[in-house]
Amino acid sequence: MDVVPYSPEHADELRSVCLATASERARTEEDYAAFTLAMYCDPYLEHGVAYMLVDQDGTAHGYVLACEDWDRWATDTVAYRERIEALGPDFAARYADETSYYESVKADFPAHLHIDIEEPYTGSGNGRRLMETLLARLRADGVRGVSFGVASSNQRAVGFYSHMGFSKLVEYDGGAGCTFCMRF
Repeated sequence: MDVVPYSPEHADELRSVCLATASERARTEEDYAAFTLAMYCDPYLEHGVAYMLVDQDGTAHGYVLACEDWDRWATDTVAYRERIEALGPDFAARYADETSYYESVKADFPAHLHIDIEEPYTGSGNGRRLMETLLARLRADGVRGVSFGVASSNQRAVGFYSHMGFSKLVEYDGGAGCTFCMRF
């Protein structure tokens, strides 16, 4: 498996990875799938930094996606916010809730990220290689820090992020989720 920069011909593969690693509802309900792609995948492919995990045939099986600057991100991705809001008030509220958090920490952590890998490709160092590649890029670009959220119940991910050197910044939703961060 290799880590390579994203190229647009892989958009459908990365969208498939996003949905394959998402919630049951995102995999089975059209509006949840639309929300998931508009919130966690498509805007990063168009406006962010992205690296892919590809096999020997060049097929993508994972990714790490990031926004480097929250203020620029909020401006560049208005169309995605509008798509999410058009899905209904519950989706609009979820968008507002998640993005308000990034707004509140942007001074110290202007970047945020998402990482997803198809299950057969986890646990063998692929996540570490994706994350190290992205973190090197963020540092080289002069980004001050990065943050992201994870479900507290995902103990495998929580352990991975801690092992990678991220710190737990805050818990939310009564401990159901937590935010990890790293300063550069």
